[in-house]
Amino acid sequence: MPRQFKVTVNGREYDVSVLELTAGQSTHSPNPAAAVLPVAAAASAPSAAPAAPRGTAAAGAGDELAGMGGVVVEVDVKVGQTVAAGDRLLVLEAMKMKTPVMASRAGQVTRVLVAPGDAVEGGQPLVTIA
Repeated sequence: MPRQFKVTVNGREYDVSVLELTAGQSTHSPNPAAAVLPVAAAASAPSAAPAAPRGTAAAGAGDELAGMGGVVVEVDVKVGQTVAAGDRLLVLEAMKMKTPVMASRAGQVTRVLVAPGDAVEGGQPLVTIA
């Protein structure tokens, strides 16, 4: 018998039905869609992957990416600056924890794509090193 749960994803609430399996039961359902089908809000459920955040470009060669979402609190480099592998490029803050973003390669900074106060998502390009 399916159990009912309410799940919140990105601020949107969904009612879901979950089939609880006991030991020895098959995980295959005769109707695969029925195993993970939203009970309510099916029409409003996103059908495609979310788009990239506005203002962000796809990552390219030489881009240093955010390892997590957060807010930029400090930018330590500027365009034209030469950096070595391991140099601190900027600092991100998430949940009151500051995390430095280090250069993964040596080269010259050709683009700085963020400024202090900018919110960033994991995987977003921050700085380009050529």
